[in-house]
Amino acid sequence: MEGEGLSVIYGHVAVVRRKGKIAFILLRTFDGEEQVTVKKGEVPEDLWQLVNELGREYFIKVKGRVVESSIAKLGREIIPQSIEVIAPSPPPPIDLYGKVEAEWPTRLKYRYLDIRRPKVKAIFRVRSTLMRAAREFLYKQGFVELNFPIIIATATEGGAELFPVQYFGRQAYLAQSGQLYKQSAVAAFGKVFSIAPSFRAEKSRTRKHLTEFWQIDAEVALVEPRDLMDLQFRLVNYIVERIVEENEKDLQLLGVKLEPWQSYQVITYDEALEILRRKGFNVEWGMDFGADEERALVSEFEEPFFIPQFPKEVTAFYYMVDRENPRMAHRIDFMGPGEYGVEWSSGGLREHDPERLTQRIREAGMNPESFSWYLDMFKYGFPPHGGFGMGVERLLQSLLRLERIHEAALYPRTPDIVEP
Repeated sequence: MEGEGLSVIYGHVAVVRRKGKIAFILLRTFDGEEQVTVKKGEVPEDLWQLVNELGREYFIKVKGRVVESSIAKLGREIIPQSIEVIAPSPPPPIDLYGKVEAEWPTRLKYRYLDIRRPKVKAIFRVRSTLMRAAREFLYKQGFVELNFPIIIATATEGGAELFPVQYFGRQAYLAQSGQLYKQSAVAAFGKVFSIAPSFRAEKSRTRKHLTEFWQIDAEVALVEPRDLMDLQFRLVNYIVERIVEENEKDLQLLGVKLEPWQSYQVITYDEALEILRRKGFNVEWGMDFGADEERALVSEFEEPFFIPQFPKEVTAFYYMVDRENPRMAHRIDFMGPGEYGVEWSSGGLREHDPERLTQRIREAGMNPESFSWYLDMFKYGFPPHGGFGMGVERLLQSLLRLERIHEAALYPRTPDIVEP
């Protein structure tokens, strides 16, 4: 507010419509939109001339009276006393209102403009709520938030999916996840979590893969598989509830209707194979599910579901092998349902026996000496535990029914994309 009965509003000029002696400026503010109505003869001549010079994406300051209007689409309009150009702009290379939809590569090239589009802004307002809601929920459950190293000396998940970095003359890597450090902390705090980026040098070019992505990572001591499933289901439902409460206008703009789920299902790995074979997939026992198989699987369900065990050959070394059925490991995948369903998280029970861990590391083709500090910590009264890593972009993509995961990242990174 500035002056009696006057408001000051800043924003980008979306469009200027002129009808004779009246001009309407649609102003895109940080929070939404405003209509500025300028009438020739009722404002100084220099102000009227300035309106005729305004172009799209000019950033301007408007001082004037906000009045109710039954004609204006927004139900109100601003009658200006003054307009000041803060920063001019050439004509933008993409349509920021989607009347002429740009191809994704063009949108990505001008991503710094693309994120000004109302629908894109809506996606990231929802993402902000998602992140905040995850923290709220986990704090309420007694978790301690910690930050784990991004630069690490050895692989977390194994394999070749590592980004190497030079670290003062020695080899280091960007973290695939905070898994090993998260486990170290659970023995001290009982319940820990982190929301942080992860980096995986996968050459996958699918609707669900990024090379840099964010995870909600949680670990709990003295937990059973059903506890982990209940925790994740309640976490997602809490996030959905908060989005519905706080992002009503954003959901309307995106054409998305959300509501919490009443329950979840649990299917076995063998039952998942049966579904896929019925759909024509040639999946042998012991194989993991690729993007096509996963899409076919989630389309069978209308509510979230878990697969609580997988063959140990397709699980990371830190997963506990089932003591009664050593072919299987306690890896728990949490799947979102329907056409836009995707794997939301992967987690499970962890192995806390250092001898069994050492053997698993060898079976994975890695050197136990590279994990000496990690193996050593399990000698000191380490409690049974489990946890999960939930992908922020994957969850957002699924909830908002986005065609590609790239749209859930402000500046996505893939094997083909490293700028802007």
